[in-house]
Amino acid sequence: MATDGAPDPFPYLRWAKAHLSWTPAVPTEISLGMSGVAPLDAETRAALGLAPPPDVGGAYARFAAALVARYGVTTAQIHPAAGTSHANYVTYLALAGGGRIAAEAPAYEALHCLAPAVGATLTTFTRDPARAWRIDPASLARSVADGVDLLVVTDLHNPSGARLHPEDLALLIDAAHAADAYVLVDEVYADFDPEERPSAVHADARVLVTNSLTKVHGLPDLRAGWILGAPAVIRRIDAHDDLVHPALPPAPMADAATYVPQARARLAALRVEAAARAAEVDAWVRSIPDVSWTLPDGGLTGLVRLHGRDGDRVAARAWTDHGVRVVPGSFFQTPDSLRLSFLLPPDQLARALQGLRAAIEACS
Repeated sequence: MATDGAPDPFPYLRWAKAHLSWTPAVPTEISLGMSGVAPLDAETRAALGLAPPPDVGGAYARFAAALVARYGVTTAQIHPAAGTSHANYVTYLALAGGGRIAAEAPAYEALHCLAPAVGATLTTFTRDPARAWRIDPASLARSVADGVDLLVVTDLHNPSGARLHPEDLALLIDAAHAADAYVLVDEVYADFDPEERPSAVHADARVLVTNSLTKVHGLPDLRAGWILGAPAVIRRIDAHDDLVHPALPPAPMADAATYVPQARARLAALRVEAAARAAEVDAWVRSIPDVSWTLPDGGLTGLVRLHGRDGDRVAARAWTDHGVRVVPGSFFQTPDSLRLSFLLPPDQLARALQGLRAAIEACS
């Protein structure tokens, strides 16, 4: 572990980032250490039809400053990432590589698949649909009984759209303290919650959060994400990321820095629209026998329970018979379900729900 006495995962790159640069701080410095061709100047880039060179240092600094203002953290608590997928991977690697991970279920499949990818053992704890997707305390206790390095949860919950209850976050934090572990809260859908809450990073020094602009904000092309956590933990992640993604492209970071201060105002109307579509789906669910869901607290997805029907079969029938795509619940460890994404124009949503209902009834 890079910050607790063990060697850095990639000592050379740690040293290179501190000491090597094409624009050294000391003007008289001459470097024999650079490992690539010097960056193209503006004239050469123009001759090649490329955009002017971005301000690398300025982009990173502006992005960090925007996150500081948005989340009330310090720059030492921020690790920029190439989207939430990268953020989650490097967090797993740095904090639980070769160790033990306990993750929620149902869960976004990657949160389970990442454990073996970093050589970790996976256990799961249950988010209970009968309790509005609250964490089941007994299952949490079982999942950490043999030790744990990282506990993983989403907020809003993917796939149900349920808010992480404060008492459930407290349960996770207590488990982390007891096991000398950390809690990772993937907040990529949190900005969809109409109830604005502080980021979970403020709850405890053992909590980290990951997030990005890819889902709620409609900017997947930027691959602009981040990890927030205690400074010592962020330094540990920094060191491991030298092996994974040592530098992010500055142009997307500059766009992200421009966008983040405007995000709150832009999302207000989007939340209203999503809530209206969710209400339409709620009425549709209630009209079908032996189908149920928990109305999401926010976001654009919900988990529709089919109660005995095969979700893969229903999804296939919806596509072949009606041209409607829907995600089988088997990807979220619930094969009798469908994850339904409902933020569509009203006419499209109505047609899609009509076709999906026909597929459900055909599979009864």
